[in-house]
Amino acid sequence: MSDAAAIRVRDLVVARGHAGARGFVLRVPSLELSGGTVLAVLGHNGAGKSTLLETLAGLLTPQSGSVEARVGAPALVFQRPLLLRGSARWNVEVALWVRGESRAARRARADAALARFGVAALASQEATTLSGGEMRRVALARAFATEPSALLLDEPFDDLDATARERLVVDLRAALVDSHLAVALVTHELRHALALADRIAVLARGVLVQQGRRDDVLRRPVDPQVAGLVGMTNLLPGELVGRSPIGCWEVALAGGGRLFADAAERPPGRRIVAGVRPEHVKVDADGDDRGLVGSGRVVELLSDGALVTAWIEWERLRLRTHLLAGRGLGHELKIGDTVRIAIRPEDVHLMPAPIDTPP
Repeated sequence: MSDAAAIRVRDLVVARGHAGARGFVLRVPSLELSGGTVLAVLGHNGAGKSTLLETLAGLLTPQSGSVEARVGAPALVFQRPLLLRGSARWNVEVALWVRGESRAARRARADAALARFGVAALASQEATTLSGGEMRRVALARAFATEPSALLLDEPFDDLDATARERLVVDLRAALVDSHLAVALVTHELRHALALADRIAVLARGVLVQQGRRDDVLRRPVDPQVAGLVGMTNLLPGELVGRSPIGCWEVALAGGGRLFADAAERPPGRRIVAGVRPEHVKVDADGDDRGLVGSGRVVELLSDGALVTAWIEWERLRLRTHLLAGRGLGHELKIGDTVRIAIRPEDVHLMPAPIDTPP
């Protein structure tokens, strides 16, 4: 195990349920959690995310392979916080009591952990009367107080309102910076996961299909399924034409449009999917933009008060982009408007087309 690794996984195979159609098998060839690094584990429901966390925590026994952890057990914070009857402080202290720590030490560490997560004022309150968000903060305080080798978080933002989620993300990020813990985080809240994560691991049907630095996975997903999971929602089928005069790969899209991709290597196969993140689709583009691809018509708009999501019909395809609400184009744009569109070659990612993609 490398010096920085808190947990290392090799050739892991974990089976759940009975053999046959209802059974589930998780396969992870290799994975490391390092101190000071947050790993966001992404995947659809049933992909194996919680199974992975429970295995890392030692709650599930693998059929084969290994999970090596540094001294100090990993702490798992469940999706539904498990608190005992008694005060919030006691719920933190009890994890230290089983280790034989003195009463004074337990009290000091519990109070410090509760303060770190903004619930020091609730220390004497009966834990079972706390709100869902308060329970989650107490559960996190208990995990931090034990000074684990790694922190494993299963849907830490689940069932919280928008304000509570934002506050918890800020407080959790500050706590992680101070602690230098190794962290694995499972969440369906992609935006919040990306606000915390340094690395991303993607599971699909029980198999670890991609892992790497956050920005590398966001910009270079291995296939369209992973692309959709990490927010690359413009997935445009087409065929690779060849090199253009400017040295980029030219792609003829299924709708009739053309894109250029600044990829270092030729993608395997002729049929491809061109992926473009919404933030890389520029609308009302200047005519001098080298990524100008033509004009399109706005067919749908959706605003959450902070961002406007616009869908633009272009060459019989739909492109999705984001704009700031309340100012500039985000404030002025209307359904039916015609806009100029630019997509730079360096923002186009080429992936092999799935076998079932129609020609």
